[in-house]
Amino acid sequence: MSRIYSLFIRLIRHELITGSFFIFIGGTIANFLAFILNLFFARNLSYSDYGILAALLSLFNLATIPAQSISAVIVRFASQFLFGNEEEKASSLFKKLFSLFTLLGAIAMVVMYVLSPSIGKFLRINDHFLVIVLVFTVVLNYLLTINLAFLNSLLRFKFISISGLLGGIVKLGIGVSLVLLGLSVYGALAAIIGMVVFQLILTLIPLKGLILKRVKEVKLPYREIINYSFPASLAIFSLFSFISSDVILVKHFYSETMAGLYGGLSLVGRTIFYFTAPIPYVMFPLLVKRHSGGKSYKNLLYLALVLVSVPSVLITLFYFLFPELTINIFLAGREYLTIASYLGLFGIFLTIFNINNVLVSFYLSLKDLKVSIYIFFCAVIQIILIYLFHQNFQTIILDSIASSSLLLGVLILYYIRHYFPRP
Repeated sequence: MSRIYSLFIRLIRHELITGSFFIFIGGTIANFLAFILNLFFARNLSYSDYGILAALLSLFNLATIPAQSISAVIVRFASQFLFGNEEEKASSLFKKLFSLFTLLGAIAMVVMYVLSPSIGKFLRINDHFLVIVLVFTVVLNYLLTINLAFLNSLLRFKFISISGLLGGIVKLGIGVSLVLLGLSVYGALAAIIGMVVFQLILTLIPLKGLILKRVKEVKLPYREIINYSFPASLAIFSLFSFISSDVILVKHFYSETMAGLYGGLSLVGRTIFYFTAPIPYVMFPLLVKRHSGGKSYKNLLYLALVLVSVPSVLITLFYFLFPELTINIFLAGREYLTIASYLGLFGIFLTIFNINNVLVSFYLSLKDLKVSIYIFFCAVIQIILIYLFHQNFQTIILDSIASSSLLLGVLILYYIRHYFPRP
């Protein structure tokens, strides 16, 4: 009995568990607030306006996918510098990245101003200024990504959690207020901008040591960073396109009302992702730390897979058993009940995606970039399948399940070939 108790204590004190706990608590509350806000939007916006918002948010998610890959690159090298007692390199990296992204953001605003009519036409959005506002939001989000990546490298999971929670409160307050005032989709986008600006300022506080640190000209390993950045960015962009491309293509092929219904389905289905996302997020810098120190790291992957798979399967099972109840809890309106039968299938898709997310994070943390091309091809296969076969929502979800299952099989075979101990 004492051995079991001792094992339990060691388990709950494990750095993956404690770090994930803080991120999970803060992230869960923030995601819950975001979920409440999205439900508020679904209930208070017209189906056509919610369809526009769902398409814009999917475009936002797609546009910020590179931010996730950039975050992985920053965490990979910032952790390497910080754990290697090279704080001057870490400080120099932070300052140069912040300046670079500010410049690139300004250029992106100009470019997207020119392209906004074409994007609006593809998504059937008549108000092109909505696209420009969205781009401004994306630019701010990239600057926030730099701050959060460095906090992640410093293992400041508690502060990340608090900033996300407070940001969620700000977003909820702004979103509800402005939509009730009649600003519709603009109010929803303003809520995101308010949250990002608030977090951007707040997260600078614990980074003041790096910001104020005076450093001489430090030679950064630019070639190594670039050689890592492109395939890592391709991998993460391709991976997260799995949960964005479907919504965008549905908006293109279906009516505004049907696109709004699919947006609601995607919203409820992604609960599985929100619930498990902290695990690979925390796992990444811990793997870098262990791998850099020559310590054992595979058990960390196995633990992460268990922590992600179990809740994903349980939530999916709940979706299959109580689809209409789930829809009634999260979404109002009889029309949304028409998508209840697809909820279990969508849960299977998100469960597979979550496992893929853990495996991809594992490979990227070890600088194993060969998997990038496999992820890209599987993402392209998903887009091709949906483009060719989109007769109904079930077909679209099955397209996503097929392509993500193919990726899972490839990632597992790759692990067996390159990491599994051979006799």
